Amino acid sequence: MQLAATFVIIAVTMWLLVHEVDVRLVLFGAGLALASLAMKPLVVFDVFLNEMGNGKTIGPICTAMGYAYVLRATGCDRAMVQMLIRPLRRVRWLLIPGGCAVGFITNIAITSQTGVAAAVGPILVPLMVAAGYSPVTAAATLLLGCSGGGSLYNPGDADLVAIHEASRAPMKLALDAMFLPLLGGFATAVAVFSFNAGRGVGAVVTAIAETEGDGTAPAPRWKAWLPPLPVAAIFLMMPGVFFSTLPAPFEKGLPVAHAMIGATMVVLVLCRGDVSQHVKKFCEGLGYAYANIITLIVTASCFIAGMTEVGLTDRFIKLVSGVDWTAKLAAGGITGLLAIIAGTGIGPSVAFSKAVLPTLRDTNLPAALDLGALAAIGATFGRTMSPVAAVVIFCATFASAPTLALIKRTAGPLLAGFVVTLAIFLARG
Repeated sequence: MQLAATFVIIAVTMWLLVHEVDVRLVLFGAGLALASLAMKPLVVFDVFLNEMGNGKTIGPICTAMGYAYVLRATGCDRAMVQMLIRPLRRVRWLLIPGGCAVGFITNIAITSQTGVAAAVGPILVPLMVAAGYSPVTAAATLLLGCSGGGSLYNPGDADLVAIHEASRAPMKLALDAMFLPLLGGFATAVAVFSFNAGRGVGAVVTAIAETEGDGTAPAPRWKAWLPPLPVAAIFLMMPGVFFSTLPAPFEKGLPVAHAMIGATMVVLVLCRGDVSQHVKKFCEGLGYAYANIITLIVTASCFIAGMTEVGLTDRFIKLVSGVDWTAKLAAGGITGLLAIIAGTGIGPSVAFSKAVLPTLRDTNLPAALDLGALAAIGATFGRTMSPVAAVVIFCATFASAPTLALIKRTAGPLLAGFVVTLAIFLARG
């Protein structure tokens, strides 16, 4: 009876997600229902309270978003986009792969996909339309670049933080597990998309103008180098990269929150302006991250707690804890499907890492890191194909393109990219 009731709860959960009920409400409700089925409802409340104040996730994620808000307020994000796009202006055939690369690189520095699309879109979309590409193609290029997984190279990203915390592995190992498969999958998706888009392009409608695409004056070039500052500092101070040992308290590297706050201070000093307003923007970023990302992590943890109490977590671990292709396909496929349904990759990816990685980390840490990375990439690609994802809706609305047409353009390339990603994971065992 308990097993039957469990599957009913899961089925209702999926139905609610498909009908666009708030993901956090659904995850918390499902977790509470499952825990109540096991006669332990208070476990969910305990997990909720513990995760609300978990500094290991709140610090990196909130400060990264706060930094992104300061970059937007000071115009540093647009300066970086302008610098990256400038070489593409007179080479029309590079606009699609180059535009995707600009979005991807910008997403490394700014972890919000919608925020990146808002920075890149006003420059890239008019440029592509002026070069003869359709609004759908321009919107799809914007979406694929800004939501293709660049944030998974940022140590402050929620998915990476979850892998790092759940596996208890150094962040460098989590990044190493992520690097090549994500790059191969994204490059494949861009190549397939570029080939398909290039076949149906007509003649150039107008020449590409020398303006920045949206009528704004070019920003000072030095501002373009500020967005990647904290990420560069984190990478440079990782033990074994440039320094074999570091003084206390940085033996394990520069903490993400330290890097983000320090970089924010540098931006405030260099950009001047109204410092009080910029600090307010930083605080708004903190609040946005808590309201839109941390709460997803909290409720995903509640859902995992409910799953654990009824024994679903153990069953799920047995399904994906192997090293063969079926286990890895399940890891990426399940999180990808959930991301398509829910419109967010964070919830499924974080839930997966919290449920699976703690059990595997002591017996097979490399396999745990691979599964966490594969689940994060699958969820990222799934979100990019979701009609209810915020970044998809933004790109479609900004370019006046139908949402379903946008998804049709990107779904095939993303699936091809996922196949290559899966192949890379399988090839390295």
